[in-house]
Amino acid sequence: MTIACDQPKTRGRVGQLERYLTANVLGADFVCPNHHECRASHDGRFYEGQLHHVGRFYDLQLDSKPVRVVVVGQEYGQGPPRVGCHARHDMLMSSALDHRFKAGDGFKARNPHMRGTTSVLRLLYGIPLGTDHDSEFMMIGGGRVHIFNAFALVNYLLCSAVPANGSKRGKATPAMKRNCQGHFREVMRILDPTVVVVQGKGFWPSVGAAFDSVSQQTDHVYRARLGPAEMSVAVFTHPSAQYPDNWGANDHTPYLLETVAPSIARIRRQWRRAL
Repeated sequence: MTIACDQPKTRGRVGQLERYLTANVLGADFVCPNHHECRASHDGRFYEGQLHHVGRFYDLQLDSKPVRVVVVGQEYGQGPPRVGCHARHDMLMSSALDHRFKAGDGFKARNPHMRGTTSVLRLLYGIPLGTDHDSEFMMIGGGRVHIFNAFALVNYLLCSAVPANGSKRGKATPAMKRNCQGHFREVMRILDPTVVVVQGKGFWPSVGAAFDSVSQQTDHVYRARLGPAEMSVAVFTHPSAQYPDNWGANDHTPYLLETVAPSIARIRRQWRRAL
């Protein structure tokens, strides 16, 4: 498989995304027009303006087929507030380069969320499941690129509502889910993904409602349309869910092997048929 990247196109997307978010969510100040309604709807801790990660090698071509991967979570789930796209990119690349799938050799382990993200990206990019750090890199344009720099991590909610007791369990309110839908649609329009991986079945109804149409293909794979764009959507549990759905625990959990892997294999077969 040959892998290439249209980096000028990615830079254009990132610029367009930042212009939208600066004008409508977080610039020099937090300017989301729905802020007061959302904040008033939750009594606990509220972390505002937590933006997205877009890898610098987002616009891939795998065997000349455009592949743009977006992984969607519900919210970040903890502080700090007011994290822009550049800061979020730095956080993801620190997880890529300064952490490992498993702790060892002086490196700390990634959290279950990012271990699950590692596994699903390996599957999407044709890298066998495993824990070896060197195999997380792809050769693109003559250089080694970590898989975390070749996708976008987008949260449906741009603010996190969590309990006052310090728990990270999301307590998103109906107002937050309703008010963030417009932001999410615009972000997805700009990123124009070909594959979307939703990490959390509980908020899939909110994500699904943001598309113009959704058709179900299997228990976990859908086809969605947003404007003229169509994309494959895989919907899984969150990687840090309780057993037996905790596919971010390691690289061989039953849910990863029996649900995630065959769903991603189906999407990859669709790519090959489209070539």
